[in-house]
Amino acid sequence: MKIIKKISLIVLVLGLILACEDEDKLQIDNIIENLGDAGGLRTVNPISLSIDLNNISGSEFAVEVEEWDVEDGNLLDFVEVYVQFQDFTPDNGDSARPEALVSTVTKDQFEIASQSGLPRSIISVQAQDAIDILGLNAATDIDGGDIFFFRFVLHLIDGSTFSSTNLEGNITGVFFNSPFAYPANVVCELEETLFAGTYQMEFVSGSGAFGPSFQDETVEIMANSGTQRTVNVTWLPGGGALPLTFDLVCGNINVPNQSTGLGCTRAITWETTGIQATFDPSDDGQFEIRFNDFVDDGGCGVQTYEVVLRFTKI
Repeated sequence: MKIIKKISLIVLVLGLILACEDEDKLQIDNIIENLGDAGGLRTVNPISLSIDLNNISGSEFAVEVEEWDVEDGNLLDFVEVYVQFQDFTPDNGDSARPEALVSTVTKDQFEIASQSGLPRSIISVQAQDAIDILGLNAATDIDGGDIFFFRFVLHLIDGSTFSSTNLEGNITGVFFNSPFAYPANVVCELEETLFAGTYQMEFVSGSGAFGPSFQDETVEIMANSGTQRTVNVTWLPGGGALPLTFDLVCGNINVPNQSTGLGCTRAITWETTGIQATFDPSDDGQFEIRFNDFVDDGGCGVQTYEVVLRFTKI
């Protein structure tokens, strides 16, 4: 009887998530029609979302965006770029800084993309410029694990503005991928051969309303950069493989906020929100990652909980 109930629960859960996602897809046309005069900056390519503590002068934040509005980009005026510093390493003092304007990107710095016919631009900020504007000392105020937050404000020619502070989730999230805000972790670059390759993944802990979120399996970890890795993992019983991205941040492992692409009224997300797992840069034989499942529950009414996964190199 318990087995039957468990199977029924799994089927119900997957049916709920997939059905809700299909319903969202069917509603996208209605969402576009109800946007009015809104606009956004769709993320086309997140080029560089980290600052190398060992190479500040050679580091930059950079992301390629595509502007959209109800007039196919003709309402674009300019984009303001703000930066804020959050200090997550209080051992060297609290160096947090409030948001400050770092640059302005004008309309003529956008080019029309042949793929979409909409204006695109690579928005970049040199790490040293952000440090100088915020009044930070790179040697004493910044450490691995700290975060620079970059926020865009889109200005249209009618005077309206749009950013992460005044737009609904449908625009910033899964449909239009216009978050307007991007965290740039302070990291220590590693060789891309480290913490990559074939691993045995062990599900250590992390169960919620739908039971265990992950399972033991052999996985392939891929290096996206010197500090970021992605691994395809099976999420929920029978849920299929989803990419899980994690950052190796100067001895700590952080799972940045990321969408599963599934949900009821919006996408369910994963993120490290509590204690970060640690790692030894000289030994990639075994390590763990810790993060929370259902940080945003996707409108499914599921409480968030911590997941721990252990990886042993094969």
